[in-house]
Amino acid sequence: MPTRAQRPRLPEVSDSQRKARQEWNSGKVGQSRTPADLAVVEVCTVDGCGDLADQPRPAAGMVRVEVADSREPARWYCPVRCAAIGRALADLATIPVRGAGE
Repeated sequence: MPTRAQRPRLPEVSDSQRKARQEWNSGKVGQSRTPADLAVVEVCTVDGCGDLADQPRPAAGMVRVEVADSREPARWYCPVRCAAIGRALADLATIPVRGAGE
């Protein structure tokens, strides 16, 4: 089965097709805006955030994030937001890489 990108797109030629699309898009018409050129995750400016956890805690309140079987080493992060991002990165690093070790 072809993916969505491979499927042929049928042109919207009838008024009812255009009206259905406008209703589906909550009344919005025209071309979409280009996405903003922003980083998905901004870099934290706190000293010690993201440092390897082979050193003592860099600052009070820092959280050590370590995930078993992850290729990402244990690191120190700011609590809450940075720790959640670090945990997600470490979780993603547990997914086997295709072609590695074959």
